[in-house]
Amino acid sequence: MAKIHPSSVVMDGAQLDDSVEVGPFCFVGEHVKIGAGTRLIGHCNISGYTTLGSGNVIHPFAALGQPAQDHAVVPGAVTYLNIGDNNVFREGCSIHTGTKPDTETRIGNNNMFMNCTHVAHNCRVGNNVIYVGYAGTAGYCEVFDNALLSGLVGMHQFCRVGRLAIVSGGSVFSKDVPPFMMAEGRNGGVKMINKVGLQRAGFDAETITIIKHVYRIFFRSGLIPTNAIAKIKADLPQIPEVVEFLDFCANSKRGVVCGHVEGHRL
Repeated sequence: MAKIHPSSVVMDGAQLDDSVEVGPFCFVGEHVKIGAGTRLIGHCNISGYTTLGSGNVIHPFAALGQPAQDHAVVPGAVTYLNIGDNNVFREGCSIHTGTKPDTETRIGNNNMFMNCTHVAHNCRVGNNVIYVGYAGTAGYCEVFDNALLSGLVGMHQFCRVGRLAIVSGGSVFSKDVPPFMMAEGRNGGVKMINKVGLQRAGFDAETITIIKHVYRIFFRSGLIPTNAIAKIKADLPQIPEVVEFLDFCANSKRGVVCGHVEGHRL
């Protein structure tokens, strides 16, 4: 049987693995499912149709599964929040369910959501993503694996942040940030590739060099995006990372951040 502090409220119907620990002054709603080894440290609120995998840790005042902050929410509609394994939700973090009936917000595995971060309705967050304090993504955003949203970052609804991309602290974007890049400013631009992140992820020197050439052509050559993409296809080997970059740009609905920040080098 799950270990539940007597001051906490676990509603009838909630499904908790026997190894779950619920600390003091927590609330767990009737439609919540919590997997093995997950810990609610205290003062947590998990509501709605929320499913948590195994090994998650929820810190005080985190709120998971509340209804979307959206006027389009239909009262009484069933919407979901699905969370994978080994995620950390720090103090004051909030993650909401989907907006329209039978839609979901989805969180992958091994992510860290630091204090007061926010994931709005219908977002998709991959694996090994970090949201630093007060960073937030509005509705329908998508954040790919190993991305980093620094402190106080705000992403407009429907935006995407590519794999192994970094958004620098205090930045605000209403366009997509491509994979492998580091972006900053208020719709400012890409200042360099995420070289350290690529090295830590095990990318070899040749691949990193090719990604540098992608950066130079797309962000520094002065070409419009369509011509830059054509040049990348013509001049560079089509390794998986180049294809990933090009596919990300081709599938952008809001447009890709195209500018660059002066005064930075690779």
